[in-house]
Amino acid sequence: MSPSSGAGAPAVAPRQALPRSLAWALGSGTILQGLNSAIIAVALVPIAQHYGDASAIPWLVSGLYIAAAVGSPTGGRLADLFGPRRVYLVGLAVVLLASLAGPFTPSVGWLVVDRVVLGLGTSLQFPAAMAVIRREAARRDASSVGAIGTVALCGQTTAALAPTVGGLLVVLTGWQGIFWVNVPVVVNCALWVLLRVPADDPAPRRGARAALRALDPPGALLFVVALVSSMLALLSLEHARSAVDLPWWLLAVAVLAGTAFTWRELRAPEPFVDLRLLARHRAVAATCLRGFLTFTSFYCVFYGVPQWLETTRGLDAADAGLLMFPVFAVGVLSTVLATRLGRRVRPRTLLLVGNTAMVAAGAVLLLGVGPDTPLALIAVAGALLGVPNGFNNLGNQLTLHAGAPASSAGGASGLYRTAQYLGASASSVVVAHTLPTTAGAVTGDGGIGHLGSWIAGLGALLLLGHALTRVLALLRRRRLPPPPVPAPPVHRTPQETA
Repeated sequence: MSPSSGAGAPAVAPRQALPRSLAWALGSGTILQGLNSAIIAVALVPIAQHYGDASAIPWLVSGLYIAAAVGSPTGGRLADLFGPRRVYLVGLAVVLLASLAGPFTPSVGWLVVDRVVLGLGTSLQFPAAMAVIRREAARRDASSVGAIGTVALCGQTTAALAPTVGGLLVVLTGWQGIFWVNVPVVVNCALWVLLRVPADDPAPRRGARAALRALDPPGALLFVVALVSSMLALLSLEHARSAVDLPWWLLAVAVLAGTAFTWRELRAPEPFVDLRLLARHRAVAATCLRGFLTFTSFYCVFYGVPQWLETTRGLDAADAGLLMFPVFAVGVLSTVLATRLGRRVRPRTLLLVGNTAMVAAGAVLLLGVGPDTPLALIAVAGALLGVPNGFNNLGNQLTLHAGAPASSAGGASGLYRTAQYLGASASSVVVAHTLPTTAGAVTGDGGIGHLGSWIAGLGALLLLGHALTRVLALLRRRRLPPPPVPAPPVHRTPQETA
């Protein structure tokens, strides 16, 4: 019997997945950003003791994020212009140089500079990897879900293992080990990418001036000024006792720089951040906004919960890191589960699960965790906090992959990564205003309830956005004109036909 002879239409065979070797090769380098973000937490005190200066220690964390926020859209733009495989390998070279130089920096100030360079290098792999996946999926007519899930899984696994690995390295090799660990990772990744990732097409010839113009240095400078001034202004609000003490000049600088940045990017022929991409493609804009809110919540957990465990519960760094392991372990498992479900359900279903879990996790911190809560129950609560990570991250990446034009895949991924780093910066402000930094300043529940309300509130805001999106989609469908009804066939007799 032929397929057409059955009652229904023939089933469409599912598309094959991209090769696993390609996905793992790309994922092996994207772990560098998460690794270097998390591993520094266990080395801050030894670094301050080594240099005898703790004044610049906070910038070892925020400096990398600010650099990554600048480097991600730059990397996406370069991937679209010169080829993602080339940009990926250049990023690895930058990471290698910064990792070799870091242990020999003469002062903590120079170490901050080295971390900034490291942040620039680690920010290039993700947008380049997403551009490769988009390109290869189109070339092979293959599904990209598995490859995107593998990249997401690599990031989650790094977050799970980095605190443990970092603590072991600091004990065995000193704080310098957090830089040495990058060397074998970079070498392994470079070999894998060279062997498994197809080469780029020949890059178009551009002069030095044209290449520099494509990066839009004025736009990048305005972006940095707006971001740094905003961070400084928000962090200083806690010390302002009245309106007179508010950092008005910093707020003014942030507003002016942000306005000038927006004006510049909407008019520049080759913008640093293609804001027009956000305006033309609502799916990209919505995904970046969701990513900002999602990662604000994620980093509130990532940095806030360990701080609360140390200041309120009196745990040392090793015990606090051990209690954080369920968060990241469940995050890895949720990524695996979301990847499998992503082949059968739409990305918005993954986001619905992740956002609902975010509300539930925040509610647990708000209502069920306090200074007297048994540590076993805190570990269970930590496991619940890990559920949103995999579902939200993969759901957003799949939505971005489907909504961005193929010619701007790298730029769209860079925008999404920038939203992640902005969320990380925003979370540092939330944690600074919510939790104490020393045990002597603890009052009540130590601020864990306020942190939980932030997490639950962000999840509720995302669920509200999901509901509004569905309502607007239904309204648009009702406004569309109904499809034309085909005219009934005219039956004619043989005499009329003749």
